[in-house]
Amino acid sequence: MTNLEHLQVIDAICTEGSFQAASEKLHKVRSAVSYSVKQVEAHYGMQLFNRETYRPELTAEGKILIVQIRRLLKQACEFESFVNEMKGENETEVKLGVSSIFPIEKITGLLIELKKEFPQTTIHLEMEVASGDRLLLEEKVDIGIYGTPNRNKSIDHKLIDTLNIPLVISKDLPLENANLATEADLAAYPQIIIKSSDRQSPDSNIVDDAPKWYVTDQHTKKTLITSGLGWGRLPRHLIENEIQNQRLICLDTQGDLNLPMYIAKLKNKALGPVVQRIWNHFH
Repeated sequence: MTNLEHLQVIDAICTEGSFQAASEKLHKVRSAVSYSVKQVEAHYGMQLFNRETYRPELTAEGKILIVQIRRLLKQACEFESFVNEMKGENETEVKLGVSSIFPIEKITGLLIELKKEFPQTTIHLEMEVASGDRLLLEEKVDIGIYGTPNRNKSIDHKLIDTLNIPLVISKDLPLENANLATEADLAAYPQIIIKSSDRQSPDSNIVDDAPKWYVTDQHTKKTLITSGLGWGRLPRHLIENEIQNQRLICLDTQGDLNLPMYIAKLKNKALGPVVQRIWNHFH
């Protein structure tokens, strides 16, 4: 079998879209990237990339081979992780997925502890919207904190919190009687929606007849709603002051929403010391 490092180069070219971008990602000179491609092609006796196009395009054989290359690289990575876990070595990187509605202040203490206990481990905080299960199943995160109405059988869930997410409007939104507002009344104004980070998961609680404004984060959504530009649901912990000073009005139009929040991990994946520490933090 050819060198795994050469196969990583092939994968990087396909992912980054060019030899130059792959060389930058892998911190290799351009000639070393070309050398790896030639080595793989010579070893297996097939051409992987079409040399007649401006950007590297996989040949028919290359398209078949890249699937197996990526599968092999994933298995090699899992093997390295497994050996390190057996030896009790800490992970060099941990990806923690956190729902955008979860109060980050509730885990800053944990992050401070992780920094002290595992100073050599890099922590990646992946903020997500309605994509917690999928991020775990696709192994894009090692452990997640999110709300989910359903529980996938491949995932362990541990309830850690329940968040109240009221439907709110600004006092400046010109509704005649906000307390009696119907969905038809609201449909005259934009519904402010945070776009799901899971392309395969549709946005929820959408009023079909209302115009939609999409944003990417809770802060922007709160600002637009508070400014009277639209309406939508926001976590109560983000808007407690605005509710108390009556800048925002809670509506009963769509009923109350209390979302259970879970910490979650894959059932069939061994946990390294850092991820295990995160899991055990929540009782």
